[in-house]
Amino acid sequence: MSDEELIDGIYKLVMCVATGGSSQVWECVEQASTRHLAMKLLKQDVPDFKANKANMKHEADVLKSVEHPLIVKFERYSSSRDATYLVMEYFRAPNVKLQLKADMRSVHVRARTLFEGTCQALSLVHAKGWVHRDVKPDNVLMNKAGEIRLVDFSLATKEVKGFSKMIGGGKIKTIQGTRTYIAPETIRKQAPTFQTDIYSLGIMFFEVLTGRTPFQAPTPEELLRRHLRDEPANASEFNKNVSPEMDRLIFRMLKKKPGDRPASVDEVLAEVKRMRIFNEDVTDVVKNDDDAKSMDELTDLRLDSRADAKLSLMLNANPELARQFAEDKLAKSVAKKANAAKVTAAAKVTTDREAAKAATKGGKPGQAAPPPQMMPPQMMPQPMMPMMPGGYGPQPGYPQYPPQPQFGMPPGAYPPGAMPPGMAPPGMMPPGMPGYPGAPQPGFAPQGMPPGFAPSGMPPGTGMPPAFAPQMAPPMPGLPPVQPVPPQAVRPVAPPTAQPPARPAAPAPVSAAPPKPPAPQPRPAAAKPQPAPANPEELDYMTELPDIL
Repeated sequence: MSDEELIDGIYKLVMCVATGGSSQVWECVEQASTRHLAMKLLKQDVPDFKANKANMKHEADVLKSVEHPLIVKFERYSSSRDATYLVMEYFRAPNVKLQLKADMRSVHVRARTLFEGTCQALSLVHAKGWVHRDVKPDNVLMNKAGEIRLVDFSLATKEVKGFSKMIGGGKIKTIQGTRTYIAPETIRKQAPTFQTDIYSLGIMFFEVLTGRTPFQAPTPEELLRRHLRDEPANASEFNKNVSPEMDRLIFRMLKKKPGDRPASVDEVLAEVKRMRIFNEDVTDVVKNDDDAKSMDELTDLRLDSRADAKLSLMLNANPELARQFAEDKLAKSVAKKANAAKVTAAAKVTTDREAAKAATKGGKPGQAAPPPQMMPPQMMPQPMMPMMPGGYGPQPGYPQYPPQPQFGMPPGAYPPGAMPPGMAPPGMMPPGMPGYPGAPQPGFAPQGMPPGFAPSGMPPGTGMPPAFAPQMAPPMPGLPPVQPVPPQAVRPVAPPTAQPPARPAAPAPVSAAPPKPPAPQPRPAAAKPQPAPANPEELDYMTELPDIL
């Protein structure tokens, strides 16, 4: 039906609030008084139209008999060929179920008002002899001021008393209600009583305090079985702030047998008034305005299509809430754009500063100066060991000399008239050392060669050419001192022949053995760049890292 049409020429449809299987709830305006009302309009194209029409008539009769400030007010019922509808008070507030999903803390702040108001509304319904049979958070509306309205009396029925109850009268044929809140006697198709509503009210209390229902199951059949056999957990197991007194009251309300529950809803109301609901007072952190508080949560509500549908219904049911929702959404969008602009401006300022620093240091504009790089330490090349031509062994073409003392002479080894011991610098050959030119020794030729010995190609006695005069090598650093050989142990070497020269005869035993020539040192390889030494702080950090496989 179009929202531009007038129903019976009286009511103009404004917005669809909710849609069910057999009816729709619309916000409408009464043309004469311009009042906003709620209209429950029956669908014409459903198969069981007559049964639904009878149920709507029944609900209208119940509402007319239970007028109360905490119960939605009846306005009008009409049924004609064109439309069948029920007009009620339009209470601008979402139901408690939606508020629990959006902001549970705001519901806890008004939990006492909610519990007491629901008990008072049910007390009047029971006083009129009706059993609601569908008490749940979905059928309780609550605004930001804590005012509530109990709605949906389509399943309400009279309590069976007296003789009719004794003979089994009032036994229901079909199970009706919501499985999550249904009482065990309703599952057994027994006649409903006031304790039936108390059981559903106890489950509602539990859900309001914890955000979940006490009985949950993967299938509807299993859920019904748990209502029949399982004992409920304490609400404090899911919310530590729930008081022990409230745990005991809910446990009594959820007893399997109706006779074990509180005798009346007035008894429940009296206990709620005198007990603590929470161990510590719950305060609203932001403000005592659940509609405004729920805007942020409802904006981010992305659970599934049903949640979106409930959000749409809630906004449609409350134009003021829808207006606040749109304003808050617009404000968030503006704030988000402003924050993005601030971030962009800050990034630009930072870039300009870096560009200025780079220009000052000679770098490119917009590019920071690169950090200084540390050069790896270089190894200093070691001095090469001086080598004699041909090594230390006998070489062809060179004269074979007897081993000569090196690195000075021991004390007392100088001939008469030579430099006194200790006057020669360390490692230097003193003048007049035997076996060298300038220091003739007994038994040697004037040129410094022993008698009868000459290099190959030279007649004996001619002496050694100046070019073959031995040169002393400088002392090698780091080598052990070499023990000198006394001059008495040196014997002349035989001249070379055509055959390979034989080694000279072993010298006479002396107190100290002649030193062996040092082995040739290998040429050191080219020095490679070594990595920079590790930072001790980095080493400590690396030891804390786990092994990576």
